[in-house]
This record gives sequence, structure tokens and C-alpha cells, in this order.
Amino acid sequence: MISWRFRVCWPRSLRKFGVLPPPLWGRVGEGGRAALQCQCLTAPPPPPTPPHKGEGRNSWRGRYAFCNILALVSTATIALAQSPPQPRITIGYVEVAGDARYEPVTAYGRLVLKSRERPFAGARVGLDEAQALARVLKTDFALERIEVKSPAEVASAVTAARAARDIHFFIVDAPAEAFKPLAEAIRGRDILVFNATVADDALRRNVCAAELVHTLPSLAMNMDALTQYLLSRKWSNLLVLEGPAGDDAAMVKAMENSAKKFGARIVARQQFKPGTDPREREKNDPALLSAISRDYDVVFVADHAFDFARQVPYHTVRARPVVGSIDLEPAAWHWTWEHNGAPQVNSRFQKLTQGRRMESADWAAWIAVKMVVQAALRTRSAEFDAQRKFILGEGSFDGNKGLAVSVRPWDHQVRQAVLLAAPYSVIARAPVEGFLHKTNDLDTLGDDEPESPCKLNK
Repeated sequence: MISWRFRVCWPRSLRKFGVLPPPLWGRVGEGGRAALQCQCLTAPPPPPTPPHKGEGRNSWRGRYAFCNILALVSTATIALAQSPPQPRITIGYVEVAGDARYEPVTAYGRLVLKSRERPFAGARVGLDEAQALARVLKTDFALERIEVKSPAEVASAVTAARAARDIHFFIVDAPAEAFKPLAEAIRGRDILVFNATVADDALRRNVCAAELVHTLPSLAMNMDALTQYLLSRKWSNLLVLEGPAGDDAAMVKAMENSAKKFGARIVARQQFKPGTDPREREKNDPALLSAISRDYDVVFVADHAFDFARQVPYHTVRARPVVGSIDLEPAAWHWTWEHNGAPQVNSRFQKLTQGRRMESADWAAWIAVKMVVQAALRTRSAEFDAQRKFILGEGSFDGNKGLAVSVRPWDHQVRQAVLLAAPYSVIARAPVEGFLHKTNDLDTLGDDEPESPCKLNK
């Protein structure tokens, strides 16, 4: 119920804001009773006409009710105008223009073997999913896409966005060389950066920054997942074919560590040279490279360029499965994963991108956004410190891969399941059954705490 003070005094104050026209207030006597009269129009009233029975009282009540309604509407308008805006959590997405990692993989005759897309669409799917929670939390979520010209500019772009636009969370889509200067620039600051596209183990071991979270599985995690599956099939003897690129050598090194860790054996390590030069047949012919005296169960190929790897299946001397850079690959995500709500995520992604299939980096960007949104939901706070504490501490998140996603305290790698995928099917999910850990089976993948040189929790 609205009190007489509100009805009489509040419209008077509203006139100061120019919301209501200046009514004429006064008391008139009718039959010994004092009545309150409100004239809401500034124009003079028309000459009075003899009213019908009851018409004058109804007309007075109508004008009086109209004034009250107008006062209420005006009050609500001013209250909405003066109420503070909803808090907003903005996630910056930093990318490098002309990043060579997204050039299509081609062969002779401009044959496109693989097309590689930036994972910004994955972050957008995560933001779209957050809109329902935004209404519950009364907090807005936004993505800001920031493009720089080179990896060297990533650090300055992040610090500038933090200072100028109060952005605390960033997804960084940049080559590995961008992260060391970035880690130095943000050390000790209220910033949390998600690495969604670089699998290098060196970022987890040597850079070792408390402000970095790695949502993409590390190379060590991928090779551990692949090795677990091979051993579960009793394929313990590996022939390794290694390419000339630095990424190829890193991949082979990770596989050697995994073989030693789980008890597999590398029977031979052959280096290949891509091309069709007949004088280099011993280096570029899969049949000759696989014609070794010792038997093997599987052929492991490390070929970042992919041109040689595509020629290995069905060209080995022995009929053996091929894994690594082709045929059976470890992945954070695959478009054929059909469990744990994955079809819904894949469907939303394909709808947003007009048919593109969701890949590992897309998932890594998507889960980064989801971690920020879920932190706001669980803490019921838009404060960075509370959200950061939750993400890096007790927080666990649904990555739609069946096992809860969380951040390892010692190196800030996101522990997660890894999919073993053929081109058109997910063959298995690691950790594979039988590979156990004393606290969390996901820590059988990648650097466990005793093995890691990074000790952020100490």
C-alpha cells in the first residue's frame, strides 16, 4: 500500500527532475469534507457542464488514480536509471595476425591435406552457454578479441588490456615463444592466462608461472595416453620414424619418456627426409625405412609437416598399425566423441561455424571460458581473487569427457582425459583401464608431481 506521504510528496519532488507536469494541489470543501484535488494538465479546464448523477465523483477518482499511476511509473523510471549496472566479466582473447600455425597443410599441386582454424569459435560457444547463467548470477560475460602483429607483442597487449579495460582473464592463442616474456610481464599481477594452443612440455616445466593455466593437453600427456593404449593391446615394440623438424624431435622425445615410464620398447629409430628425390630413397621410402631385421608391433610416426606421414599406412614391409601423426592420434577432443554430452557441444559448435568440426584447440578455448563462468557461479562472486582461487584450488569442471577437469597445483596443467582417435571414430579414452594412480588416475598422464621440475604449490 502506498502511504499518503508518498502520493502527495513524492510527485512534488519528481517535478524537480522534470518528470511530471506541475499539477495544482489544493483543498476544496465539499459538504463539510476536505477533498484532495489534482490537476495534471497545465491547460485550463473546459467550462463545466452539468454532470450526470455520479459523474463528477467518478471523474475525480479517475484523475486521482491517473496521477498515482504516473507517479509510480516515473518513480520506477528514475530508480532504474539510478541503479548500478550489472558487473561484467570480460575474457580477452589474444591472437597473432598471420600465425603460421594456421596455414593449411599442402602437398604438391596445391593439394590441401589439412585446413587448420583458429579456436576462437570454441570460446564463443562457451560464451553462448554462459548466457543462461548470466541471468541467474546477474553478471554479464563478454569476449574481447585482441589481435597483435607478432608473438613479441602479446605481453604488452595483455598488460595494456588489464590496465585500460580492467580485464583479468585472457585466452592466449600464440606460438610458444610468446609465453616466456608474457610470464615475466604478468608475474605477481592479478591476471590469469589460459594457454589453449601450445602443447610444448617446456611451458609446463621451465616457464612455470603461477599466472598461466594450460587447458590444452601437454605433449607428455598425449604420448602417455597413446602408450597406455598400445600396451593395453599388447603392442609393446615400436618402430619410430622421425622427421627433420624440431617439433618432430620433441614428439619422439616425449614418446621415449612414455615408453620408459610404462614399459614399452623402441626397437629402432629411423629418421626420414620428406620428398621424392630418387637419390634419397633410403630416407623417403616407408618400405625401405620399415625393412629392419627386428620385428615390431606398431609404427610410430612423428611428422609435423604431415606430408611423409600420409604415405606410411599400407606401405610398410610388415602389416602393422600406424600411430602418432596419422591414423591413431591422441587428442583433447574429436568430433566423433559421442558420450558425456559431447554431441550437444559438437552440434552447437557446428551450428556456430556453419559446419566446421570441433577440434582439440577449440575444446581448450571452450573449457577456459567455462572455467571462468563456473567459478563465478560457484563462488557467487564477480571478484577476480575469489574466482582465481576457485579455478586453481578446489574447483572441478565438466569437460564433457567423463572425468572431472581440474588444475594441477604444481604446474597448472589442466588434468583431463585424452581421446585416442582414428579419422572417423574415437577408439579409446585415456587413462586406459588398469593404469592407476594413488590419488587421481588422470595424473598417470603427463608430469606427475614427483616428476615435474615445476613446483608452484611449494
